[in-house]
Amino acid sequence: MFNSPSPPRPTSPGPKAPPPGSIPQPRRDGVPHETVPDWNNIGLFTAGIALGAILGASVALLWAPASGDETRHRIGRRVRRFRGDEDLWDELAEELELAAAESEEEAENEAEDEEKELKAALKT
Repeated sequence: MFNSPSPPRPTSPGPKAPPPGSIPQPRRDGVPHETVPDWNNIGLFTAGIALGAILGASVALLWAPASGDETRHRIGRRVRRFRGDEDLWDELAEELELAAAESEEEAENEAEDEEKELKAALKT
C-alpha cells in the first residue's frame, strides 16, 4: 500500500506559469504573464512598517531632549493643530520664539561661565 508506485503525472507541452508574486516571464509570443500579488508578504511588510513606526516613536519620546512637561505640551499642541484648533503660522511663531529663548538662555549661561573663568584666572 505505501510502496505502491504513483501514477505518472501528465506533463504539459507549454511553459509553466510563474508562481504567484514572482517576476513574470514572457511567453513565447512576447506577452508577459499576469502576476498575482502575494498578500501574505505584503501584510507582513506592512505590519513591520507599523511596528517600526510605533517603536521609533516610543524611543523618540524616551530619549527626547526636552523635559516631560515640555514634550507633552508640544505633543498636545501638534494634536490641536491636526484637529484644526490652532493655526500653523501661530505654531511656527511659537516654536521660533521658544528656540530663540533657548538659544538666548544658552548664550547667557556660556557668557556667565566665561566670566567666572576669567575672574578666577585674574585672581591667581
